[in-house]
Amino acid sequence: MVVVAAGSGTRFDGDKLMTPLGGRLLIELTVNRLLPLVDELVLVCRPDQQEELSSLGVTLADGGPTRTDSEISGLRALRGDHELIGIHDGARPNVFCGLVERLFAAAREHGGAVPVIPVRGPVVSRADGSPMPELMGAQTPQVFRSEVLLEAFRRYAGEPAHDTAEVVGRLGAIRIAAVPGDPRNVKVTYRDDLAKVIL
Repeated sequence: MVVVAAGSGTRFDGDKLMTPLGGRLLIELTVNRLLPLVDELVLVCRPDQQEELSSLGVTLADGGPTRTDSEISGLRALRGDHELIGIHDGARPNVFCGLVERLFAAAREHGGAVPVIPVRGPVVSRADGSPMPELMGAQTPQVFRSEVLLEAFRRYAGEPAHDTAEVVGRLGAIRIAAVPGDPRNVKVTYRDDLAKVIL
């Protein structure tokens, strides 16, 4: 598993991943929840964070200028050969066993899996009165067969990408399965989101 945690946290107005919560750092909560569930974990972070995070006992890799660059750095730092590789946003500390297991099972079957949840908002109908399809938002971890994921990043030519699934989707080699996400698996973006973190 690669955990990407090298962002600047500008909307949070501070270093959100290094924020203490219940005696531990936010990123420490994320790492500790994933460690028992995976064979190997690489944490991608900024160089100035690495001394403090070295005590987590995971491989550290330098973040890049974009999220995709950070994902590439994390993939290069993996030491083992893995059938499946997941990429997770370090700002999602409420990541639990059931979701991770569902994603790995679906990725093993289909080649890739992304957790999705309904996007809440006003109910909208088309001009003919029929309801609009329900909008879905993607979460992480996003899990893929290693050969597909690595090939997608080998072919990556620098085009902007919102998430890992977009990079893999451009390859067109697999059907990425949509797996029911977990509403608790929120992303900490603003300071108010800290109240949603489960300690």
